[in-house]
Amino acid sequence: MKLIKTTMLVLAAALVTGSPAYAGAHQGKGAITEAEFARNSGFRGHEEALGAAVAQAIRETSPTGAPEHDFRGRERELGLAVEAVIKTLNNREPYQHETNDALVKAHLTAIQFAKDNGLLAEYINHQALTQSPMLRRVGDLVRKTGNTNFGLLAMTERTACFYQLVSDYRIEGGQVRWRSPYGNVLAQTYRLGQNDFDEAWLHENYTIPLLQKQAALMGLDAEISDWQDDGWITMRVVAPEGMAAN
Repeated sequence: MKLIKTTMLVLAAALVTGSPAYAGAHQGKGAITEAEFARNSGFRGHEEALGAAVAQAIRETSPTGAPEHDFRGRERELGLAVEAVIKTLNNREPYQHETNDALVKAHLTAIQFAKDNGLLAEYINHQALTQSPMLRRVGDLVRKTGNTNFGLLAMTERTACFYQLVSDYRIEGGQVRWRSPYGNVLAQTYRLGQNDFDEAWLHENYTIPLLQKQAALMGLDAEISDWQDDGWITMRVVAPEGMAAN
């Protein structure tokens, strides 16, 4: 019950405190028309044609010709996604927006609320538990195969929770490296007083504990680098002593 109440409080805070600052309610300079205010991509109503052009480009440039690079029959769906990207990347005021902005802002708002109310540990625990069905299945797979890389992939490239949040990442040599996704937005929210922490605090008090709890649900240990000024984070997932692993 306490866990449910904690989650409801965090989500409510994200909706209430986040809306005015995070819904594009930035003040521009001088007179502005409704069309300029709306930030139309120019492709609204033409998503299917846009999607068809992008789908053709993907097929033609695919290095493997894999079936997942063929979007025929899904042109409108693809066009809607690309239309949103065009609109987002052309949104440069008061800062350059990125495609993960909404997700980053939701994270930062919820983390701030949890921090302010002494609920950060409960919030991190709940986040990990929401992924527990998938993580525990992967833990069974790791124990069956002895391959801890399944655990690493489960926390990163396998889940949209990671690759929709993190734009720049690399997996090689049994480890994953990524650039912290929070800096671009956090620079603005910190300046406005919406967040009172920096990326180093966030890394030590949120990112590391969350990843370690996710790994623990698979029966594994996550080894995560300390905060670096360039924002790059390195993680390995290893078997605890006594578990055979590849």
